[in-house]
Amino acid sequence: MKFTAVFAALAAFAVTKVSANASLVREFDALGATDQGALHTCLNNYRTDNWDGMDCGGRGWFKGTHKYKSPENCYDACAGLLVAAIDRGASDVECDDNEGSARCWMGFH
Repeated sequence: MKFTAVFAALAAFAVTKVSANASLVREFDALGATDQGALHTCLNNYRTDNWDGMDCGGRGWFKGTHKYKSPENCYDACAGLLVAAIDRGASDVECDDNEGSARCWMGFH
């Protein structure tokens, strides 16, 4: 039981550390209604080892970098913010994460 509590605390700390510098830099709902379920599914499938874009859920998804090493870390930093934006009905969102001189961005429009 103690091991589980310690592991949960360490996992929460790791997630906080990874996403501490992430922020939404754009959030609009002006592009029309969204299928929130489809966008959640798209986001769940977007934690891939690439920087490519995709079309999913009626939106164009993007993930890019300037010196940022890992697309998975970018996803981990931004996913929670994107989930919240989807839940609010956003149709155009960008999250940026800055780690020193490295930067990544991801979202959909």
